Amino acid sequence: MTLAMMNTHKAYKSLQQAGVEERQAEVLVEIFAEMQQEHSLTKADLAQAMEGVVQGQQALNQRVDRLEERVDLFEKNVNERFDQVDKRFIQIDKRFEQVDKRFEQVDKRFDQVDKRFDKIDARFEKTDGQIHTLHLDIIGMKKELQWLKRVMMAATCAVVLAASKYIFIS
Repeated sequence: MTLAMMNTHKAYKSLQQAGVEERQAEVLVEIFAEMQQEHSLTKADLAQAMEGVVQGQQALNQRVDRLEERVDLFEKNVNERFDQVDKRFIQIDKRFEQVDKRFEQVDKRFDQVDKRFDKIDARFEKTDGQIHTLHLDIIGMKKELQWLKRVMMAATCAVVLAASKYIFIS
């Protein structure tokens, strides 16, 4: 209040020095003083405004707390889902390990079958060799039989001629 009076007194003096009449200076200073008082804040106004700020801050804190709770719940749910996914991947890995073991068994069986086929192939090669040898033997026998056939034909012809000569000449 003292500051306001000093300001009004100072304003009054300044107006008088500028050549404004005493009564006009007084009215002008009163008008400015009223305007200043109307627009100035009291401690009650500041307390009320501060109370509103504190309430706003509390409301904001409550909203932030609720958001943090929701984020924590969301994070918990996401972590649980990831844990479930991890468990499923572990199960899938175990199944793949079982499948791998089965494929290893199948591979062993195929290896055994391959060995059997190798043995059969060796036997076929041996048999092919024997058949080739028999084929050559048969070709040789065929040639010998053809030779024998010719000899027999020649002998038969000779016997027939001799018999014909004997029958017709005697």
